Amino acid sequence: MSINVYFKRQWKNSIVLLLLNGFALFAGNDNLFVEASGICACYEQFADDFFSEQSQRNNVSNFVYSPFAMQSFEDFVKLGFSDKPEMPDDNFGEIMDGLKDSDAVKMEYKVYLPEGRELEPATLQLLKKRFPATFEHIDSSKAWMMEAIEEHLRNLNELEKFMGNKQTPAETLVEINTEINTDWLHPFDEQATKVAEFRTDDNRKVDMAFMHQVGNLRTAEMTDLQAKVVEMPFKNENVSMWLYLPDEEDGLDELEEKLKLKSLDSIAASMSQREVDVLLPKFEDTQEMDLDGEISKSGLDYPLSQTAPDVIIQRPASKLQTKVAMHESLYAQQSAKDLYSENTEGKESGDGGEAVGEVDTGCSTDCIKFHAGHPFIYHVVYKHDDQVVPIVMGCFRNLNININVA
Repeated sequence: MSINVYFKRQWKNSIVLLLLNGFALFAGNDNLFVEASGICACYEQFADDFFSEQSQRNNVSNFVYSPFAMQSFEDFVKLGFSDKPEMPDDNFGEIMDGLKDSDAVKMEYKVYLPEGRELEPATLQLLKKRFPATFEHIDSSKAWMMEAIEEHLRNLNELEKFMGNKQTPAETLVEINTEINTDWLHPFDEQATKVAEFRTDDNRKVDMAFMHQVGNLRTAEMTDLQAKVVEMPFKNENVSMWLYLPDEEDGLDELEEKLKLKSLDSIAASMSQREVDVLLPKFEDTQEMDLDGEISKSGLDYPLSQTAPDVIIQRPASKLQTKVAMHESLYAQQSAKDLYSENTEGKESGDGGEAVGEVDTGCSTDCIKFHAGHPFIYHVVYKHDDQVVPIVMGCFRNLNININVA
């Protein structure tokens, strides 16, 4: 069935129209909203399991994704596309509010609705209040949208087989873009950036730009993980990047498995302030995924979408894009964008001021050396009350040659 025919049949179906009117009724009455029950321990466990499965399935390339975007998408659906709307969890709502003015983490929702469909005003107002969302109606000229919905129908069939419960499609596409910019509390000095050697999983040597600084940071040498961890704070005091460097050059896969057995809270408790010599690759990575398609392929239990059996939800298609830009500072990142823009307009490219040579550590004899010259893992986390919540999880295996880093 073509997607246009599918749309026409859906909108002519009086049952569907009654159901949509029911959504409007529920959304207009605050007393009928169900309250969420708090951050479930399954959130972090699923984040670890999904990250490990995806990273090892794509074990020759970098991987990055946002478990927070996954959870916030499910919250979005339960509020806007359910016959028994559920308010987003207060904890996740507070985190979303805490990220609104952050330069380190940017989240953007783009919601594409079919022509003729209008969300009930109260529902629309709540969605805009709770999520950084914009709404746009689609027309037949947007072939990419039609293809996305057709793919969504196929994915829902697989998801229904996998999860065992009926998945009703909504003729809607939700894109969630999560962007990580390294708005460090203590920026790296661009003059200290040097070209050095990175060893990949398959023991190839790649020359790339490395950022360097020495400072007092929270860190730990964890024998049970056979890895070092260091916390690099952002200017937003609740947000930081945790970096995990395996002791062995080929230890990334083993580290991923071990991290599944460690809570972020326990890792936080193990860290203490030390002088650390940090050497980090300078890179950018982007990952896009069809959420339902990847969940079906993973074979993992997906607890983030669970609802009561008597709840009817129309599930939109979802595209999640996660981008990380690892630079010395926000200023350096913008300078790199400007230089790239100039180069693409035909101007000659310079070497970015980076020199090849040994890195001068300049730290005391008992400082910890965190030289990320082989594959490593990173988490962007939000500290909420006494809980550490993963926002983005990624691994770096090799330089992404498709992205220009000045």
